[in-house]
Amino acid sequence: MRAWWALLPALFLAALPLAAQEAPPKVGFIRLINAVAPGTGNAHLEIDGEDQYPKGYKLGQRTGGIGLLAGSKKVTVKRDGAETGTTSVTVGVGETVSLIAFAEKVPAKDDEPEKWEIKILRLKQRDAESGYRLTVISVNRDPETLFALAREGVEEKEASSVKRLRTTTIDLGKQAGDIGIFLRNAETPLTLFRPDAAGNYVVVLYDDVDGSVKAVSYYDPKFVIAG
Repeated sequence: MRAWWALLPALFLAALPLAAQEAPPKVGFIRLINAVAPGTGNAHLEIDGEDQYPKGYKLGQRTGGIGLLAGSKKVTVKRDGAETGTTSVTVGVGETVSLIAFAEKVPAKDDEPEKWEIKILRLKQRDAESGYRLTVISVNRDPETLFALAREGVEEKEASSVKRLRTTTIDLGKQAGDIGIFLRNAETPLTLFRPDAAGNYVVVLYDDVDGSVKAVSYYDPKFVIAG
């Protein structure tokens, strides 16, 4: 009689075809941009009740893509001094859902005082078929923000604008050097970045604690999940 451990190699080899047939997990991503100015302390992101980073996120901080199994997710953003914001999102395979958390003032009514309430805005992911593209979105308090785009190698800035809770899309062409985003007629840039790969780049305009306009930028590529 053969010892039982002598059968292990055969059992392992027999299991290999079964393992190879298993499909890879269907994964998507969520990215948070924290633009919640009112309140105290850091903002916290919970997905299906789980705090993604117990230390929390500072104002103007963004996460990378947080990998999750694709499907419906309950998303909650909290910050002391502001009413909690909650939304539901469906994460597709290979998709990155960008969520911009900001706060809106709720006027006083009856016996309730004025307060701030966190809102969560979903930015639909866009895939540039070729070349470079810029998407600018505003959650700051101004109904419309006038800005200018400075490009490497171009002497004049390009004037543009974006309405609150809306996007403005700018085609950057087939090549893109250093990019600067300025408030109209301002000398100091809100953000500077260099597109290293073709695709969609995003700039989020938001209010700082003192009401001044700030910006955060990031690259928003689509991923192909092998399988």
